[in-house]
Amino acid sequence: MSTEYAGVQPGHAAANVKRNIIANFAGKMWSALMVLAFLPLYVRFLGIEAYGLIGIYASLLVFLSVFDMGLSTTLNRELARLSALRGTGQEARDLVRTFELIYWATGILIGGGIAALASPIARHWLNAEGVTVETMEGALMIMGLVIALQWPTSLYAGGLMGLQRQVLLNAIRAVAATLQAGGAVLVLWLVSPTIFAFFLWQVLIGALHSAIVAAWLWKSLPGSAAPAFRKDLLASNWRFAGGITGVTVLVAILTQADKVILSKMLSLETFGYYSLATVIASALTHISNPIFTALFPRFSQAAGGGKDAELALLYHKGSQLMTAVV
Repeated sequence: MSTEYAGVQPGHAAANVKRNIIANFAGKMWSALMVLAFLPLYVRFLGIEAYGLIGIYASLLVFLSVFDMGLSTTLNRELARLSALRGTGQEARDLVRTFELIYWATGILIGGGIAALASPIARHWLNAEGVTVETMEGALMIMGLVIALQWPTSLYAGGLMGLQRQVLLNAIRAVAATLQAGGAVLVLWLVSPTIFAFFLWQVLIGALHSAIVAAWLWKSLPGSAAPAFRKDLLASNWRFAGGITGVTVLVAILTQADKVILSKMLSLETFGYYSLATVIASALTHISNPIFTALFPRFSQAAGGGKDAELALLYHKGSQLMTAVV
């Protein structure tokens, strides 16, 4: 990579946005296809009650996103803004290192917290007949490990989005989704048809996914000097991050409150069917997200560079495209 940012090249901006939108759609559709294609096999090998534990895991991922604290979106915005300016390579590296340390610490705390609460959740919250308490407790503990290892992926992905490396990011995500879904089926078929085998496979792929995305983000950053943790970068970004956190909390409540309540009220088997329907319905959300993901870094670059006319034009074109797609 170059040793320093060279600024945004306007001639390539429109092509980058189009390419990123196409890549985002392809990546989202492929990930959704992998999930939907292998759902029947999960249920066949594990049973609908054990699949309910996968539904618990999926809900946890969304609910715990509030602990992102807006850092992944902030990193997306700031790296996009800095890439439009010259002489900001070291600041970009310091920003990634600062957010990275906080994110890893948060992921470890979350994973440890889930593992610590595995016993009371299994014994006093979940209702199961065909799955033992010990099995649920063990599965929850492994869930904590999975979440801790793959938690930083969101931050690194946000950085790659801000650097306009969305084609690369979607290629990595597509491979990871294929390994997570298809590989899990092979493990259940050839190794052990248990919920433990499923989540242990997710541990492996989650750790590998985080490592690869992290490596590509650092490789894509300009400069070569050692990055440093800087409190001033936190101070200058906390307002934006706080606003994103507020939105995330609201979204988590609106989309996950039903699952939290029903996981207590329903049997694990019934909750498994509910989770199955939720996964299928959520595939529709993949329609609008790719457009936003591609446009947000360009908004940040235009705003950071003071290009109000370009920002207005991009906003109107983006709105028209979103309207047509919806």
